[in-house]
Amino acid sequence: MISPRLFLLLGACALLPACPKGNEGTASDASSSGGSTAEATTTPDLTTTTLPTTTVDASTSDATVATTAASATDATSNATTDATTGDSCIDCVGLANEIDCVNTPECKWAGVVSYSYSAQGCQGSIANFCVAKKPAGVATALYRDLDGGQQVLEFSYTPECLGDEWKPCDCDGPLACLCTSVTADCPDRLEEFCAVNITELGCSNATYKGDPVCHTFKVAPEGPVDDKCEVKQAKTKCLPATDTDKNTCEKLTFDYPACNGQMVDPVYWRDNMGTIELIQSCGPVPTGFTACEAMDTPEQPDECGLCVCL
Repeated sequence: MISPRLFLLLGACALLPACPKGNEGTASDASSSGGSTAEATTTPDLTTTTLPTTTVDASTSDATVATTAASATDATSNATTDATTGDSCIDCVGLANEIDCVNTPECKWAGVVSYSYSAQGCQGSIANFCVAKKPAGVATALYRDLDGGQQVLEFSYTPECLGDEWKPCDCDGPLACLCTSVTADCPDRLEEFCAVNITELGCSNATYKGDPVCHTFKVAPEGPVDDKCEVKQAKTKCLPATDTDKNTCEKLTFDYPACNGQMVDPVYWRDNMGTIELIQSCGPVPTGFTACEAMDTPEQPDECGLCVCL
């Protein structure tokens, strides 16, 4: 038999809206009743968690490798290998600007002599250039094509492992090569060298290996070899010469009737492609001409004495 007290408790529970069953309250219920919400805590299942993996973009990787390779190439772009020894060396002369030069341990930025040649003769100036810190060898003249012309430089040493654009000055090089102090002997180019100068000042400034080798002469074209004196305008020419600084001479007396025993300056002649050219000069001696003898000889043309004594 149910006791009256227990009966009353059961009846009271039936009259209530709901009776809680342990701790099964929901967040929505608490919210609707104005209570605070408790955050749910989830413990990860380590047996099923996938760890992040690192992927490499092939294109990015290639670019990085290419950039690294390019940097390495830039750093060694001016280093070449000596085919005879297998040793690599640095072409300081090939470095075009000061920044690249000073950042190369073997090189320094310094002045070298740059030569040009024109109607004013040989002109030398100082050009900033990249040179070796430890020079070796003998002084060397080099040239290269630059801005439609040719640049001639003289180094106090012998640059090694140069690029193909650099060529040693020789008798086939530009005329400015003949202005340097280390040029090879090029006698066949001296007349071309002197002929560039059209003024006496430019002619006297035409120095070859540091020495004046040109002089201004009046050249009389007497036509073909014969016993006539052609009346032609004498031409002023800058020609190769020796004794360019002399202004005295020993006078000559030619054994020709027209000379009448008069003393004249020495006469020089040459056959220039069929035309006898005469030069009278007291002091400088024209190169490539033959001195006329005071006595008439079969070896020299009649023009030697016949034409200079009229």
